[in-house]
Amino acid sequence: MPRISAIIPSRNRSGQRLDNCLRSLRWQDVPAASLEIVLVDFGSDPDHAASVAEVAAKYNAVLVRVEDTGLWNRSRALNIGIQSATGELCFCTDADMIFAPNFVSQLLEASTAEADNALILCRCHDLAEGAVDGAVSVADYPKLRETAEVRDTSGTGACQVARRDFFVAVRGYDEAFKFWGAEDNDMVSRARRFGLSRVWLGEDTAMLHQWHATTKNDRPIRRKLNSWRYKLTRHIVVKNRKRWGLELG
Repeated sequence: MPRISAIIPSRNRSGQRLDNCLRSLRWQDVPAASLEIVLVDFGSDPDHAASVAEVAAKYNAVLVRVEDTGLWNRSRALNIGIQSATGELCFCTDADMIFAPNFVSQLLEASTAEADNALILCRCHDLAEGAVDGAVSVADYPKLRETAEVRDTSGTGACQVARRDFFVAVRGYDEAFKFWGAEDNDMVSRARRFGLSRVWLGEDTAMLHQWHATTKNDRPIRRKLNSWRYKLTRHIVVKNRKRWGLELG
């Protein structure tokens, strides 16, 4: 059994950014057998789906293909990945990140220090447009980190690590958050009520966000609905009563 499973949801996110993300997970300073990569392709178009399958094979990732062409639902994609994972810990992240070589070992160290009873988070460093041009090697990482800017707000997305059995107990991320949701902040609130401590990784490691155009402002009404749901339901620990991921009831 791997110690930790990195879960990456995506739709139509193939190409170099995804390759760099998986490449950085395979240059980690932990034994390869201790890190499982679960790549969830949530309804990508055929051309992207073929590319995702190719990169999954290249980096020995578990590929879970979901034939869903409805509105993007990161929560459901993550939940399917959690259900497919076999690691003791689940590391929920995004397809556009590049991780320091010691990132996973720092996650494991932080979780062990809390007896695996924590939600581990990390602040994001943003790379400028054009900072990444092609395949990134581990030798490129130090210079990239020097140019990246730490986000003004701490944020809670792109890195959420906890026991897999915790995610199962709360029935995963809230699937009512669609398109661009508040699922990460919601999970932090629910984890605290479940009894997990909240731990932030320090400056000894980092995750870098590869620049890309964003669509998060394309559906303002949907974002408003997500915001209201977060305010009204974040105190509820167990969600998705009818279905979570691929499981009904």
